[in-house]
This record gives sequence, structure tokens and C-alpha cells, in this order.
Amino acid sequence: MGRSAHATLVLAWLVLVQASAASGGLGGEFLPIPVAFSYPETGPGGGAKLRWQDPFDHPGYMDLTAYTTVRHQSNMDATVERDSLDGVWRLTAFGEVGKFPEEWFGPGDPPPDSLPGVYTPTYAGGYAQVSRWLPGGFSVGAQLYAENTSIRTNRQGVFAVDSSWVGIHGGTDFDGSLILEREGRDLKENPKSGSYLSLKLQTALPGADFDWQDLVADASDAVSQGDFTEVGRIHKEEAWGSIPFWEIPFLGWRKSLRGLPNKQLRGQSVQCIGWETRWNGPKIWVFPMQPAIFGELGQAGSHGGVWTADPRWAAGFGLRSPLAGGKAVLRADYGWSQFGSGLYVDFGQAF
Repeated sequence: MGRSAHATLVLAWLVLVQASAASGGLGGEFLPIPVAFSYPETGPGGGAKLRWQDPFDHPGYMDLTAYTTVRHQSNMDATVERDSLDGVWRLTAFGEVGKFPEEWFGPGDPPPDSLPGVYTPTYAGGYAQVSRWLPGGFSVGAQLYAENTSIRTNRQGVFAVDSSWVGIHGGTDFDGSLILEREGRDLKENPKSGSYLSLKLQTALPGADFDWQDLVADASDAVSQGDFTEVGRIHKEEAWGSIPFWEIPFLGWRKSLRGLPNKQLRGQSVQCIGWETRWNGPKIWVFPMQPAIFGELGQAGSHGGVWTADPRWAAGFGLRSPLAGGKAVLRADYGWSQFGSGLYVDFGQAF
């Protein structure tokens, strides 16, 4: 789909169902959420998420998400997050399988007329993470991640020029991570106040096909005045070593520079700042809706060159539907950038 068609993308927010009471004495709250969407990267598609919030009336959630698109892209994933009864330990497990053709422009900041190639990854994997809460809202965690990916390319565009990209035929990622977080928000997915900090250092482990390291830093702060909430965000990622080409740090897609299609900004280092303003006004719809506007600015390049790279912008508006008292959120955004525009629907806070 050409960029000129992105302005015509239409979101069908089909049904939003809340089962406020648990059945069978299981406790918690069931949230089946079917959606239809059309991203610049996918074309029309549909799927659903089933969330079990606070299962058995204990802190945490279980998610099952599946979707498919007209471009033969499909994904299914499951997440389980549970806190110990004393609130000291947290266990998180995630698994996914899918097949997801995507355009590839190469690293750096390509001009608008760059010829993209298409690669099709078929993947299966996941991670397990254990975290311990510390005083002051801090937590430290360790994560093990494994995923096997096979790659097929169309041998056109950038792939016709260079087929020597790391992982061009796929491979197995096997990584370990150390994670430091500080959680000071009142709500994780729909905060009205408080700050958040995350530092994650990832490195390849013996048995992996790729020897690479990755450092990701995220920080955000939410402040409310009356019925309005302002959220600011900083994101920074650096990667070293033999990086699989599809893992090269990027900006774009659903979490950063919304409106920049196809993850077009890539490099050894990427950085982004953003803000969002949303209105927590009266419930004038059947389901609570929060209108929002946002703006973002990002750069991609080498480790030292990212600071002098041309900044790229994205801005737009959207709606938030808080569920289960704000513990879960269905989010739709329309974003613009100098490279295109598009609609995005996702679950959870963008940052």
C-alpha cells in the first residue's frame, strides 16, 4: 500500500465488552476485546484480546491475543503476570508464534524514495522474568529469552543490492537480561500521576546464533490538572555486536513516532522524546473514552552520530478506553509524519 493511501485508512472499533463479574467463582474480571484495524504496515486486519484481570482475586493478569491481516500476517501471543501474595515477587511469562511479512529499508535514515525489500519472518519464542520489589518502588529482575526465526526475502529493493545482512536466513536468539525499574505511577496502563523508569541490559548467551548486546532506557512522568493529564516520555536504545537485521533498533510502529510507517528509522542508536495530553472528562459515551493529542521527535544513527542526525517528527490524536478501572486500556491513534500517516490500535499505554 502506497503512502498516499495512508490518509484513507479507517479504524472499525467493532465491539467493546466488559464482563465485570467473574464466573464460576474464579474471581477477577474478564475483558474480551474484539477489534478491527488497518495499520500502514498491515492493511485491514482483525483480532481479539482476552484479558483476565486479577485472576482468582490476586494481583496480576493473563492475556491471550490473536490477529490476522489481509497481507497474510498473523500473530498469537500469551502473557501471564502474577505478584506474590506478600507483594515482594513478580513473575512474568510471555510466548508468541507468528508469520509477519514486513518492508525493510536498511539501517540509518533513508530518504523517502528508498527502495524497500520485503522479508517474511516465521517465529516462535518467548521469555520468563522474575522480579523482586525493593523499597521506594524499585524492582530488580532477570529475564531469559529464546526465539527461533526463519526468514524469507523477496530479493528485491535493498535485498537485491545487499544480501549480507546478519541473520538473512534467520536463526535462534537466546538472551539474558538484567532489568531495573522504578514504578511510581498510580496506574500502569492509564496513569494520571507519577513517574516510571526502566533500564534493561540484554546480552546473548551461549548457544545463540547471534552475539549482540542491547541497552534500553525508558522514562516517563504523568501530571494531572483538573480533567487533563499530561504524560512526557524519553526513550533511548543502543545495540552492539552481530545484530540480527530485524532487531536493529528502530523508531516507528505502535509505540514511538506513530505516523512513521514501516519502522523506517533504524540505527545502532535511536532516541525519542514525546508527550501526550488526554482529557479525563465526563462519561458522555456508553463506554468511557479519553480524547488525546500527542507529539514525538526522534533520531536514529550510529552510536556517536545519532546526536547530529536529522530529527524526525510525528504528531496526532487518538482515543483511550480505560477498562477495569484503568488497569487495562484499549487505544486508537492517528498519527502523521513527513513520511506518511496511519491509524494504530493497540492495548496499553504507548509510553
